[in-house]
Amino acid sequence: MSIGAVMQLRSRRFRRRGWWQRFVAVALLLLAHDKPARASLGDDVSAVATGQARFGARLKLVQRARYAVHELTVPTGATVREFGSDAGKIFAVSWSGGFRPNLRDLMGAHYDRFVEATRGRRVPRGIVQVEVPGMVVVMGGYLRTFFGYVVLTDLLPSGVSAEEIR
Repeated sequence: MSIGAVMQLRSRRFRRRGWWQRFVAVALLLLAHDKPARASLGDDVSAVATGQARFGARLKLVQRARYAVHELTVPTGATVREFGSDAGKIFAVSWSGGFRPNLRDLMGAHYDRFVEATRGRRVPRGIVQVEVPGMVVVMGGYLRTFFGYVVLTDLLPSGVSAEEIR
């Protein structure tokens, strides 16, 4: 084998290794700077636009008597509804479609309370309901038909019940 052939082999290996290292570096950068996809519980309603832009979702706004529903439909067909009070805070989030959303993104600062409440509990089949002081979580589904909702009962507008959020 000539020296030129050996140098070509080394060059190919180096290029491959360099490509892999660059790929890992870019992936780590993207993960490090990843922001929540949508508004989470307790956030301002203005954060809904960020989620819409990030996912390329269609936004439909439905005004109710005491709150507004921001319905985001992503191209895959899944729907996330964010319920905003007249005070401008997200007090509930519901979802339906072929995926189970990232609950950490949806619940924001309230996610840790949910995890603590479910720690050590056996997960039953069917619909799961978890109630902690100030928050109700209901979820279920299987085979690309997931659904659920999370309600901050402390932020519910007067005259609105958690059952209306479904």
